[in-house]
Amino acid sequence: MTTTLTDAWARVRAALDAHAPSTARTVRPSATMNDISEAQSVMGQTFPDAVRDQLLLFDGVEPNPITGVLLPPLYIPVGLQRMQMLWQRKLAAPQTPVNGAAATAHAGEACQEFHPLLVPIGDDTTGDLLVVDNRPGELRGSVLTWSKVDGYFGTPTWPSVADMWADVARALETGVTQGTACDIDPHLTLNGCAAVFTADGYLEWEF
Repeated sequence: MTTTLTDAWARVRAALDAHAPSTARTVRPSATMNDISEAQSVMGQTFPDAVRDQLLLFDGVEPNPITGVLLPPLYIPVGLQRMQMLWQRKLAAPQTPVNGAAATAHAGEACQEFHPLLVPIGDDTTGDLLVVDNRPGELRGSVLTWSKVDGYFGTPTWPSVADMWADVARALETGVTQGTACDIDPHLTLNGCAAVFTADGYLEWEF
């Protein structure tokens, strides 16, 4: 695992344990390499290293839309089982066929349809996803927001999974408890969210 990702996740866990224990309790133990290999076989691809590294740190969180929203603004990190289910569901849904130029598109390029080389890592439970772009190219491994209505257009939300968690860590470390004054400006994530900790001990994102 890369030191950057490991360190970023350690900072996230420390902040959750200190300020959002209810959210911290939703984090699942790590996946196994056998489970990861099986998922790659089902999905017909080799995951970017950072996706495998994340799964070896934790296998997603419990799919609770109140306590499990760990990724801004409203995404629940998914484990292997839900990752495969979402991927299969998106590919099975009616959409523009992936062929021709779309099938050979490079990482970071717009796509209306759900491309089979998009790997779900976050789920807002309404059909929108955070995905890691596993298409070939310089932006392989970047994190995109994929909309059930609009697909993907624009620029990646984060350049990598490690950058995503480092961004989240900075937000958690400057987060505030709900209803209290803040002495410093909270860190806004790259998609414009600030961390707020509730009296019940879970994390919310203000955007």
